[in-house]
Amino acid sequence: MIYAQYYLMGQGLAVTWDNPDIEIKRGGVTVPPHMLEPDTEYEVVARIWNNSTEAPVVDLPVKFSYLSFGIGTTSTWIDETKTDLGVKGGANHPAFASVKWRTPAEPGHYCIQVLLDWLDDVNPNNNLGQDNTTVGVAHSPAKFEFRLRNGERERAEFRLEADTYALPEMPVCGERPRPRPSRRPLRTFPGTIAAVPAGHTRRAHPIPAGWLVTFDPAQAALGPGEEISVAVNVEPPAGFTGRKAVNVHAFSARGLAGGVTLYVER
Repeated sequence: MIYAQYYLMGQGLAVTWDNPDIEIKRGGVTVPPHMLEPDTEYEVVARIWNNSTEAPVVDLPVKFSYLSFGIGTTSTWIDETKTDLGVKGGANHPAFASVKWRTPAEPGHYCIQVLLDWLDDVNPNNNLGQDNTTVGVAHSPAKFEFRLRNGERERAEFRLEADTYALPEMPVCGERPRPRPSRRPLRTFPGTIAAVPAGHTRRAHPIPAGWLVTFDPAQAALGPGEEISVAVNVEPPAGFTGRKAVNVHAFSARGLAGGVTLYVER
């Protein structure tokens, strides 16, 4: 498993598109995806977890690709590698897999996707992770633009929504009472949560008072393969300084179509 936004949001959890399990490095130093240089070699590193305490994985195929900055955009192949993944809590856990990637010669922002392609997985739904972020400086306001594409075979209506969820600090490990085992409904994948913690719902992280987030357009009907540009303006309150994440998600009748995380700085 990897931090898998589509799977997590499908269970009602808020997500960030700043993936904690995907890093881009150059010379051993992490480089933010919005600061990549054209026609330059980087290393893409994926951190991989095992939710099983009994079954290690030998030669796990890990596939890397990239998208142009946006939602539903076309995937371009990077490379594939294999890694050995130990059991949960054991040696070689988490495992890491990396490939070399030369960025396209055309300047631009690109996002990375990592797919864990293991056939004997009791829950294959948490095997795709995406890293899709950019940063804008708020003069008045911060302006962003990304591509929205309909990758389906039929016409679809898309609507855009925003929240400010960010991954919280991990709690300190300590003695805790063992939770009582609960009966899972039949045909539920291991790792499926019974209830969403209150702090991890999207409604717990609305756009704060005093902030203004607008989309142009805020909704769109696109034919199969059709692609448009979406402009986003994020205007913080006058006294704001620092850095704040704004997650933009696109939804269609099928559910979550994708998203981006925008960082606003001032």
